[in-house]
Amino acid sequence: MTQQKSDLAMISAVAQLLAVILTVAALYFARDVFIPLALGLLLSFLLSPIVNRLQRLGIPNVMAVVATAALAFVLLAGGFTLIGRELTTLVGDLPKHKGELVAKARSLSGMTSGVGGSLDQLASEVTEAMEEGAAVKIDDQEDADTSLWTTWTNRILPENSDGRKDLPHDGTSTRTPLYVQEVRDDLPLASWATTAGTVLGPLATAGLVSVFALFMLIHREDLRDRIIAVVSHGNYVTTTEALDEAAGRISRYLIAQTIVNTSYGFVLTVGLALIGATMTPGGSFPNVILWGVLATSLRFVPYIGPTAAAVFPLAIALSVFPGYGVALAVLVLIITMELFSNNVLEPWLYGASTGISAVAVIVAAVFWGWLWGPVGLLLSTPLTVCLVVLGRYVPRFKILSTLLGEEVEIKKSMRFYQRLLAGDEHRAGELLRQYVAESDLSGVSDEVIVPTLKRIRLDHDASHLSDVDANRLFAMSGGLIASLGEELDTSPAKAEPVDGEPLDEETTATTLPTVVGCTSHHFSEFLLLNLLRIGGRGKYELTSIDDETLPEEIGRQIADSAPSIVVIVVLPKGGFAQARYLCRSIRSEGYTGPVLIACMGKFKNFDKLFVKFRKAGATGMTTSYSQTRAKIESILQRQSPAPDQSFHRSETPDTISTSSL
Repeated sequence: MTQQKSDLAMISAVAQLLAVILTVAALYFARDVFIPLALGLLLSFLLSPIVNRLQRLGIPNVMAVVATAALAFVLLAGGFTLIGRELTTLVGDLPKHKGELVAKARSLSGMTSGVGGSLDQLASEVTEAMEEGAAVKIDDQEDADTSLWTTWTNRILPENSDGRKDLPHDGTSTRTPLYVQEVRDDLPLASWATTAGTVLGPLATAGLVSVFALFMLIHREDLRDRIIAVVSHGNYVTTTEALDEAAGRISRYLIAQTIVNTSYGFVLTVGLALIGATMTPGGSFPNVILWGVLATSLRFVPYIGPTAAAVFPLAIALSVFPGYGVALAVLVLIITMELFSNNVLEPWLYGASTGISAVAVIVAAVFWGWLWGPVGLLLSTPLTVCLVVLGRYVPRFKILSTLLGEEVEIKKSMRFYQRLLAGDEHRAGELLRQYVAESDLSGVSDEVIVPTLKRIRLDHDASHLSDVDANRLFAMSGGLIASLGEELDTSPAKAEPVDGEPLDEETTATTLPTVVGCTSHHFSEFLLLNLLRIGGRGKYELTSIDDETLPEEIGRQIADSAPSIVVIVVLPKGGFAQARYLCRSIRSEGYTGPVLIACMGKFKNFDKLFVKFRKAGATGMTTSYSQTRAKIESILQRQSPAPDQSFHRSETPDTISTSSL
């Protein structure tokens, strides 16, 4: 059976690997289809908030989509027109700056003096000699080859055998035409077709993107319903939540990125204009609007875009203006803007909009850039967001959320358990104190300590832990629980003062109700009884009975001491039958007080289990530490006498007023 499970696991792993390979191959070879579809989906995510806002104002869906698309088209057309005009101006002005470029090149070459200059001169002479020698050698070789070829061809095929070469072009016959024109292979029509294909290809992709985006915006509700119906497999709640989260995260990310990039481009334009007005002879920096628009557009591409946006104005500053002061000012401006944008503006606007880690952003950029080129870089973050959301809601893809997500969902109990396994008792204690400071003892017990004890039991039963290791972990846990109790309250529990005088320890011990704790079947349950003792300081005194005591003896001890309540702790797996038998033994010895069964865990058959415990004589059943504490305090509160009926100890031991006990 074990071998069969191992084989099935191996087959499943191989099948998953093949599925991943086939998916990547399909994305690569069908990129001409997937890229426009992904860009259209991205554009629809960006424009959908505007469409929704217009619809809330009472505008019909189609009209809202058309208005939004028209606005986007006007903005894009205006941006491209502006870029084209600025580029034309820049290309026309470049020849004016030839002298400055030559001066900069000469100044850089002048830095190599002394040995460097000698080496440069030597390298130039060697290069010239090699070029001359190579040219002479090539000419000699060509002459030799021509002579040899001519000799052999003249012997085999005489050059003037048909007399074609010596015929005059006098137009007297068809063999002597008046005008001869050679037809070239590269026809203008073929060259035009190649150029047209190069230009029309991106235009066709842009048209497909626009069509996809429009139809997705118009039929977004219908597409949503269809996707849910196909993907959900009946689980409409999870599928709806996943789609809402993915759409919300991508929309927030795109809107925030648009705000950040537009602000960056505007500030860069203003900053370059100020630098030009204050530091340049002509009082202006060339094409500041172009560099601002380019920075806004290029920053949508992760990592490469910001670098490219910074290179262009720096290159212009170096090539146009004399000296390096303007270039240095531009560099300082860009560095300041990047620091402010990366550390202040982006964290404030992005927040948890994407939910992916910084390392995942880099890996995603590399992967999607390799798969789809520059468009993949643009789509890397939104596509990775979809993968992270898929991993959060589909258990089979949870590895994606773990590897790519910003926050690794590791339970507190697993962190604590890992520290115990590593033998790091100091760090484990720090985690407990941190968790107590964040919540309280009840929350730490239910979320950390109880799951950790159950995990130790589970690993020990599965032979992952030896007896020695399991006992070591239990002992370490017990020591940390005791240390935690000492830190929570290092002094004995204090009862309420009587007549303004606080009671001493002996009086406190006699005034607090007594709770007897028992274990069902495992010594680790003593740790939970210790937690109940720590949590009940000042409210009750809990005493534990040794787990080696027989159930009949436990029943006699409880009947003789007559405690206010008996608590039987069960730490699954197992222990239910032992708890029922112990409860019957307690009742058979004559104890009539409340018996509470504390089963730490969630159970599907809670009702059936509770009925069995009630038949065995239990008063109630709880499933967590916090619920157990609340139940104990509730029972004791019902049993406690009224304030005016409580007994008071006077200075004389013989005079004790006991109106009610």
